[in-house]
Amino acid sequence: MNRELAAALARSFREAYGREPTLFRAPGRVNLIGEHTDYNEGFVLPAAIDLATYVAVAPRQDRRLTATSLQFDQALDCSLDEPRARVGDWR
Repeated sequence: MNRELAAALARSFREAYGREPTLFRAPGRVNLIGEHTDYNEGFVLPAAIDLATYVAVAPRQDRRLTATSLQFDQALDCSLDEPRARVGDWR
């Protein structure tokens, strides 16, 4: 994990939520052969790329999900018990 990015993400999380987060990284990939075929028993040739998705998380007790992005100006706050309509952006 990029140490500078991880430190910035953890700091932003602490400032926003007042808690210490756990950080996760999911590496990006491209499929050189086939898209949506890997889970349909088809042939694929995935390759890792130098991009990734990073998240900072901490548990809550009230069954709510709150999400913010360092790249976008919107935030998400919803109940895990109620369906939420799509809004057409990252949320």
